[in-house]
Amino acid sequence: MRHSDKSCGFTVMELMITLAILATLALMTLPNMKRLIESNRMLSAKNALIASLQQARADAASTTRNNVLCPSANGRQCLTAGDWSKGWLLYRDDNRNGRFDPVESLLHVFTMDSSNLTVRTSDGRRKVTYRNQGRADGANARFVFCDARGESFAGQVVIANSGRIRTTDKVPVGACG
Repeated sequence: MRHSDKSCGFTVMELMITLAILATLALMTLPNMKRLIESNRMLSAKNALIASLQQARADAASTTRNNVLCPSANGRQCLTAGDWSKGWLLYRDDNRNGRFDPVESLLHVFTMDSSNLTVRTSDGRRKVTYRNQGRADGANARFVFCDARGESFAGQVVIANSGRIRTTDKVPVGACG
């Protein structure tokens, strides 16, 4: 067998050029990756709220009991403000007093990191109550989701009095300000 005098490896210069190209490509994709992560974070929060609202509506209709969704920072009590950014809880309001009491059934708790995403209702609503026929109490509610990217990347979850839930990527001007 004859051995070739030619080497089959890379030179240091070829390796450096390859690494420089890879580093440049990585730096070019970083902003897009950050935007993708922020979009996924917002979509996940919107989907979690929709799932909680659907659960509240379905349970209210099947048990003929009021179900209440309210903002919560600790998963054990409702907040008195309309900021839903830390999460929410869903409970069955067995005594129909509109407050979460220790004896009532806690159906679902959702917590989230509020440092990158804000969730607020358009009218500062502190709770959403579903009645026994699947209808939502009060006026229509709008949940506005905003992050550091601004209004052009914001979204909404809208609840009609009928209990119907829909989403949109359009938000009112100044909603994220």
